[in-house]
Amino acid sequence: MEISGTAGFTADPCGRVGIAEVVRSYGIDKVRNRIEQLRGAGMHYAAAAIERELLDARLIEPPEPSVRRTRCERQQAVLVQQ
Repeated sequence: MEISGTAGFTADPCGRVGIAEVVRSYGIDKVRNRIEQLRGAGMHYAAAAIERELLDARLIEPPEPSVRRTRCERQQAVLVQQ
């Protein structure tokens, strides 16, 4: 899935497209797949940034607190549950 172009999107003055618009256009499953692709490529910061935007936009639920899971495992569990 390519999300690099902004054709058809209303971008803010900095040229960024909102995550809600991306989810509306491509669907949450494609966004989740992209997050996993980023993680698989070792781009954990980028994956976490997208997840933070999803959380801020209330498009996903915050991960359940757990002492036994790492932060990354908690975030993945939330995505799997969706």
